[in-house]
Amino acid sequence: MTFARTVIIGASALALAMGSAFAADKSKSAKADNDPGFNKLDKDHDGYLSRTEAAANPQLSKRFKEADKNGDGKLSRTEYLAVMTKHDLSKAKNKVSNALDKGKGDKEPSASAGGTKAK
Repeated sequence: MTFARTVIIGASALALAMGSAFAADKSKSAKADNDPGFNKLDKDHDGYLSRTEAAANPQLSKRFKEADKNGDGKLSRTEYLAVMTKHDLSKAKNKVSNALDKGKGDKEPSASAGGTKAK
């Protein structure tokens, strides 16, 4: 009886571990799909991204004209990295700003915490 119970508990633990491992893999691949990177976008492997190739990345597609610094109608790896770094930095700043704003809301001084009342 105890052997059967041990086997059932072990099998349950294994099933839970496998489920969480599959869920982690799925979330990683979903993130990778949002920003596939220069090499995956460069379908014809010419070292540049055309407007058509850039369309697979929504952020890049929106900023294509801004990113194309030399106006040749295609993005070099340098142009791609410049615009995506700018996008990532902006996203990180927003996250930090939101986190700081949330923290400030919790620590607002109250009127009764040593403040003086105006008469």
